[in-house]
Amino acid sequence: MKNWLSTLKTLIWKDLLQEWRSKDMLTAMLAFAILSIFIFNYAMELDPRQRAELAPGILWVVITFSGTLGLNRSFVAEQEQGSFDALVMAVPGLGSIWLAKQISNFLMMLVLIVIVLPVYSLLYNQNLFVPGLLLTLILGAWSFSAAGTLLASMTAQTRMRDLLLPVLLFPILMPVNMAVVKAGMGIMSGAALASYQVWLTVLLVYGIIMTTISLMVFDYVILE
Repeated sequence: MKNWLSTLKTLIWKDLLQEWRSKDMLTAMLAFAILSIFIFNYAMELDPRQRAELAPGILWVVITFSGTLGLNRSFVAEQEQGSFDALVMAVPGLGSIWLAKQISNFLMMLVLIVIVLPVYSLLYNQNLFVPGLLLTLILGAWSFSAAGTLLASMTAQTRMRDLLLPVLLFPILMPVNMAVVKAGMGIMSGAALASYQVWLTVLLVYGIIMTTISLMVFDYVILE
């Protein structure tokens, strides 16, 4: 167990250090996210109440589309360098490769959220630093990265990965998308917890199930 955790920590550090040096993934995600927020801001003239109600949906659209750009790069670096096969042979448990990629993608999503929230709040004059909304976005980001990392590993070796990944990912994310928007709207409208608690439960359960399934099938996905 200690060796597995040590391997996991090493792989996470490798991915984060690689991204820190290149900044390819984060730069693309942030550029797309901020540009999208500006477009939404100028395209939609909303009163304060409408802004509060629509904020979770607009935010989640920006976050998921930006995050997909990052997911497409998850396994590409190793594939381009020809080091992925060596990594598979060197790591004792292949599940640690997936989990390290998943955690790295999740951390990138958190960085994206931390930067996007104040930009959105400033442009829309809307306070989004609400604990319930932050929890919803974090749960959504975990579910997104869990499903996305598995699918990214499946499409990484295809020539049409940039097109294929979103085509496969967004239908699978329908429960997550609905839960984030519904829970976020309830939170921002000041509704009682009971009215949106079920959606938070959906996010939690989806994240657990998708993480478990991914750990179970990743060996098969990679070896096949």
